[in-house]
Amino acid sequence: MKYVPKEIPEGINVTPRHPLIDFAYLLGTVVIASVLIFVTLGFVAEWLTTRISPETERKMGQMLIQVIEDEEIQDDRRIKYLEELLYSLQKTGKTIRLPLTIHLLESDVVNAAIMVGGHVLIHTALLETVKSENELALVLAHELGHFQARDPLKSLGRSLVFLAISAIIGLSESAGLPQIVPLTSQLTNLNYSRKQESAADIYALSRVVSRYGHGGHSLDFFKRLETEEWQNKLLKMSEYFSTHPLSGARIDDLNQKAAENGWSMAGDAIPLPKWLRKNK
Repeated sequence: MKYVPKEIPEGINVTPRHPLIDFAYLLGTVVIASVLIFVTLGFVAEWLTTRISPETERKMGQMLIQVIEDEEIQDDRRIKYLEELLYSLQKTGKTIRLPLTIHLLESDVVNAAIMVGGHVLIHTALLETVKSENELALVLAHELGHFQARDPLKSLGRSLVFLAISAIIGLSESAGLPQIVPLTSQLTNLNYSRKQESAADIYALSRVVSRYGHGGHSLDFFKRLETEEWQNKLLKMSEYFSTHPLSGARIDDLNQKAAENGWSMAGDAIPLPKWLRKNK
């Protein structure tokens, strides 16, 4: 019996959907999978970095702080004042895992930050902007709150994941350490979540109230920043907003938290030393 092949129907191997739809499905699957992998790796890295030893954190901090050495002011009495104020804001009986080090940087950008290893960066423009010790204390306590919650370490872990993935897919020219360190240093201060910022706010206000017996005038700096930023009068303030996003709602939340805890928000402002604004 002679075999007679059947005639293949027209279009049997052609999908009824448009090729662009199939491509969109494929692309969406890849994107979703990539995001899930990135988020998972970020959480894993964050979990691991918060469990490193103080000695390892200290070494990491020494490596990262090298990027600002050229800008740092040395042998300045303002540094001692800032150190004493910072340490006076710590909780009684609660030790900090690493000694904190103040780095005073000559800059006309209003900013403050804390890095891995307990390195606290204070710009001279911040000292020119705050009107009372109460305001300055809240800023320092906010950074201390981030440090106590290990936020710089968590952010560093996520940043390293981002840099590694960027290097793998070719978004960066090189994955070498000299290129990674400066970028990681910047990302360490930019990646705090809204939840982390809120927790640092509450911690800061609680420490100020403990230090002075009230929170009066401590929020003046943030209120002034918000008003002046919206009015575009102090454009250089934007750096502080990029690392410490503020809003009227957050200020309201702090006042509400103070009311819930019975913290007085009325009290005298403590004047700053006259020499703090200009070293003499």
